[in-house]
Amino acid sequence: MFELPLESEVSSVFPSKRVEVRPGVQLWISSGTMKQKLQRKASTTSSIFELAYSQEKSLYSELGRASVEIKPGYSNLGFLGQTTGYSEYNCGEEIKLYSIWVEPQTFNDFCQAVSGDTNLGFHSFQNISCPYYSFKHDAHEECLLNKLSKALESSNDKLNRLLLESQVLELLSVNIERLLCYGNGIERPLPVSAADMERLHYAREILLHRLDCPPSLLELSRLIQMNDFKMKRLFKQCYGKTVYQYIREERMERAFSLIQDGRHNVSQTAVAVGYTNISHFSDAFRAYFGVSPHMLVKR
Repeated sequence: MFELPLESEVSSVFPSKRVEVRPGVQLWISSGTMKQKLQRKASTTSSIFELAYSQEKSLYSELGRASVEIKPGYSNLGFLGQTTGYSEYNCGEEIKLYSIWVEPQTFNDFCQAVSGDTNLGFHSFQNISCPYYSFKHDAHEECLLNKLSKALESSNDKLNRLLLESQVLELLSVNIERLLCYGNGIERPLPVSAADMERLHYAREILLHRLDCPPSLLELSRLIQMNDFKMKRLFKQCYGKTVYQYIREERMERAFSLIQDGRHNVSQTAVAVGYTNISHFSDAFRAYFGVSPHMLVKR
């Protein structure tokens, strides 16, 4: 069993267990309900790669100078050097977190196995103090995670190690391929700093407050003080959709809520979410939800 270069307080409150998947690869499972509020501090003493999944809710931490959000529906890839992380959990908070830890040399071997390129590896992506990359799940990855969850939940003391290893390695393969195969129409993800994340959160707030009249991409980039090209790439990288896709989805979700609460008719709802043409709004609503907005209006 390899020892993680990780120093943290021993806690009987934080529910977690460790599984040695194979030499150089470990799986940490944190699952349960917090019995009290907890603040945790952990430090890495040397480099390590982490692939993390939160299955319940977004988890937040400060890692070095970077703000890290591990979101459900996303794979989160970290290339950690020597750094210290801080996280906080509230009493009653549900946690279901899988963290796959890989030694740098083992990660390099995986990169070579995926691409055949010996020049790409851990240090190709560790170009800031603690870069984290985030990718939205596709159906294949969701299926893999569901299988992993079932294997862990039904195993009790008889864990099928061979099955577990195959599932963990396939999750690693999927995400390493995302990182490496940027030449086939896939762009290599950009590192995201704490300042970048603050600007992106601000951009999202602006869009949510201006759904009826959203700013242009150029105006939005000026408001958050970020190059528009970088903003477009980072927004899609971190939120899994373009700015325009985000606006469209949030408009539809808000429209649904406005109609459901019974105080808005279809015309009023369309105007409230930025549509001047009622027919266009109805078509967009039907395409998104599969039902006409008129069918939801309370009579």
